[in-house]
Amino acid sequence: MKDTLRRFALAATLIAVSGYSFAQFGGMGGGGGRRGARTDSTASPRSSDSLSTPATAASKIRDKLYDLRLQLMITPEQSAPWDHFSDAVWELAGRSGMASAAPSDDQTGLQLVQQRTAQAQDRARRMQAVSDALSKLYEALTPEQRHVADQNLGAVIP
Repeated sequence: MKDTLRRFALAATLIAVSGYSFAQFGGMGGGGGRRGARTDSTASPRSSDSLSTPATAASKIRDKLYDLRLQLMITPEQSAPWDHFSDAVWELAGRSGMASAAPSDDQTGLQLVQQRTAQAQDRARRMQAVSDALSKLYEALTPEQRHVADQNLGAVIP
């Protein structure tokens, strides 16, 4: 009981501190010492085109997974199911399925529909892999960790 309370207090402290640092560094765009953050100081124009690049989308997902792992306080015993889940999310997000391919001019309507069907089936297969990995991770999580996961998973899954 005492150990559970100690872990809960530590989790609450980390969440409070991470919320403060998130606000302190302006959220996702400020870097704030995150792995992979831009180190150059050149100003770049922010447009909707630059925010939707695959590299930017991957960076956001990487940051969200990293933040979630910290918030969950994954233990060494939970690392294997976490890694499996994280890999499944990367597999889902890392494919070109996040942005559908533009149809070519010489493609027939039937070919277009078949291409989109194949993309949807591939995404469904990868989403099922995320679901299976998350089920195994949930088995390893404590009730407090499950609560944190329930609050934050929607933002992590692309």
